[in-house]
Amino acid sequence: MPEIAAAGTGASWQPVLELDRISKGFPGVQALDQVSLTLRQGEVHALLGENGAGKSTLIKVITGVYQADAGKYRIDGREIRVASPREAFSHGIGVVHQERSLIPTFTAGENVLIERIVGKALHRIDRARIHRDATPFMEMVGLSISPSHRVESLSPAQKQLIEIARALSLNARILLLDEPTASISLNEADSLLRTIHRLKGQGVSILYVTHKLEEVYEICDSVTVLRDGKNAAPTSPLSELSRDQLIARMIGRSHSNAPLPRRTDIDRKVVLEASALQSAHSPIPASFRLTRGEILGWYGLVGAGRTELARAIIGADKPTGGSLLLHGRSVRIASVASALSRWRIGYISENRQEEGLFLTHPIARNIAVTIWNRLRRAIGLFDVQAERKAAEEYRAALGIKMTSARQLVGTLSGGNQQKVSVAKWLAVRPEILIIDEPTVGIDVGTKYELHQLIWNLAEEGMSIILISSDMPEIVRLADRILVFSSNRIVADLPNDRNYDAMSREIMGRIVGDKA
Repeated sequence: MPEIAAAGTGASWQPVLELDRISKGFPGVQALDQVSLTLRQGEVHALLGENGAGKSTLIKVITGVYQADAGKYRIDGREIRVASPREAFSHGIGVVHQERSLIPTFTAGENVLIERIVGKALHRIDRARIHRDATPFMEMVGLSISPSHRVESLSPAQKQLIEIARALSLNARILLLDEPTASISLNEADSLLRTIHRLKGQGVSILYVTHKLEEVYEICDSVTVLRDGKNAAPTSPLSELSRDQLIARMIGRSHSNAPLPRRTDIDRKVVLEASALQSAHSPIPASFRLTRGEILGWYGLVGAGRTELARAIIGADKPTGGSLLLHGRSVRIASVASALSRWRIGYISENRQEEGLFLTHPIARNIAVTIWNRLRRAIGLFDVQAERKAAEEYRAALGIKMTSARQLVGTLSGGNQQKVSVAKWLAVRPEILIIDEPTVGIDVGTKYELHQLIWNLAEEGMSIILISSDMPEIVRLADRILVFSSNRIVADLPNDRNYDAMSREIMGRIVGDKA
């Protein structure tokens, strides 16, 4: 890729991508309504909005997946029409989606230069040359691994960087990044943000889609906010907007991120107790207690072993040692289904698309799947009206944006899919609810709504294990925090709701464990 002169600062930056009053509709919904956006050379431009605001549709218009119904699309001041993703590539537009598209059995270099391999099944592939030619693009994004390294053994952050290197190998000078840090650790996210700084210095223009406002203020120069498919306000330099002003643009109302009070009236009755519990995937014995109405936070970096321990509790992974007590009684939970039906333990997976939802089925069916037996009439027939009533109840409670309860879950935005996943488990009213990364990929307004929902459930007596890599979320919600590192519980900390003090204490325990 030829070196691009670094951009200067200020309003004189040269526009490389301009969207002028773009509109796009689908049957029953106007996804975009006269949206405008200007991306300049060497700029990192944030594209923000609540789930369902139109961000994904706009990305698909830019990349040629969808064609706009109206409006003008310009590259370097010249009006064009992009009819396909391949045509977008030809204009120097690369996209890295939240869902990765790598081939795990290929090497890093082969994935970077996959375009050279596609269609050559009957021809000999010069792997040495592929690896040699991929190296400069891997170096551009700060990947220090060998290009011959198999992708399946890499970390999520390394895979993300390979996706970016692939886009750069296609001569991308306009890079669209969709939630690039959603599934990687804090340290890995810092490394990725440094890579973005380097690319910006090389003149690459980046449209950055995220829900993490701390990242926006760290790396972005300007911001466009969408709300209900429209520009919520004119594009603004980020330096002119406070965090509260930005959130108000996103959700169209004031919000409350006030610290939740410490709860001193928690019922201290132990409902769940693990003693030296372990499994093949959680090999180090773990012990903890969960009391009635408590929010027990499990904090750790990605790969610290939190999800693996949760899977041993609910029977998704067979325990290989230790014991589990429920209300003081020793139990053996054989499956996720029995955890729910017999022991009233629900589990909201972090992997919602693969483990939590039936994407080709209606919203109502997904929400009611955990309570089908309850909705079955005495004569054995299924009560469809009751199923839809349950869906409507949680649509209102969680603010699920849908056309009807019959809409297929796969057609919803990512955040609304997550709301459906939460609703499915709330419908059964479990006694214990394990929630794994509840707000990853969820907009800031919905995030606070879910925080309040979790808090209210605990106030009503539900016991909650909250697994999160979001430090502010853990400190805001948890009554007590278990700190995980290298598959071990390294600390059990009371939470005094002082974010600075708690975050220092938690990270100190993690760093101390690794020392």
